[in-house]
Amino acid sequence: MGLRFRKSIKLGGGAKLNIGKKSVGLSVGGKGARYTVNSSGRRTKSVGIPGTGLSYVSTSGGRKSSSRRSHGRKTSSTSKGGCLLVIIIFCAISVIVVGISRLLGYKRPTTVEWQKNEYSVTMTGYDKDFEIDLKIKGEKRAKDIDPKDVKIVNNNSDVCQITYLKKSTYYITYTVIPLKDGFADVTATYDGVTSDPITITVDMGEKATTTTTTTTTTTAEPETTTEAIPATTTTHVPAETIVYITASGDKYHNKSCRYYDDTCTPMTLQDAQNAGYEPCKVCGG
Repeated sequence: MGLRFRKSIKLGGGAKLNIGKKSVGLSVGGKGARYTVNSSGRRTKSVGIPGTGLSYVSTSGGRKSSSRRSHGRKTSSTSKGGCLLVIIIFCAISVIVVGISRLLGYKRPTTVEWQKNEYSVTMTGYDKDFEIDLKIKGEKRAKDIDPKDVKIVNNNSDVCQITYLKKSTYYITYTVIPLKDGFADVTATYDGVTSDPITITVDMGEKATTTTTTTTTTTAEPETTTEAIPATTTTHVPAETIVYITASGDKYHNKSCRYYDDTCTPMTLQDAQNAGYEPCKVCGG
């Protein structure tokens, strides 16, 4: 009796790797239908009705059929069989490695980093929100990440505030809202990985001030007059400062503030303060 060897390894999805004494084969399919190809070039199709015992099997290829088609000419299928064997073994190893890695819970390492190390926010000529980008790569891309899972730590929230704005394929974008002159170090943490800190420098710029000008006109009498005429002083009364109130909120804004729009209600500064409104932290009212 000759020694026989056969081993079948399930690869998942109905695929099996069949290892025999003289060949290696790969089969796919399920109950009732299966297709098999081995390193000798033989291809087998089987179709059957489960539970009835009825089936149909068709085999083609292989060394014998190749010899018959050659009409007596000597042919070699070693090179074809060897290439096919290499392909089958490579596919099988790839499937096994992926399966084991997922079984063990392996995932691509996550990286969290800001697009720049330093940012400067200057309020002079400021007309839009200042944006900073956080780059995240790993098992998930930025567009698949819930921003709530990213923890932003700002060591000086009195200088500026960091709020979520939007996300793209690889970046999550945040808005920097400046509050006062100073520096703030900001880090981001996702999936247990923390980015290097970035430094945000805020320069609020010089705010415009209202200057009141007083003009004094003095009329002098001739030297021969013993009675002096008192000087006449004319004072220009400054115009009342106008501020703007939004439809909701308890702050008042000036016309250059980014929260100002055509729906705001104008009001004198004194009336706004009497009504309990406070100055906006962005524009200073």
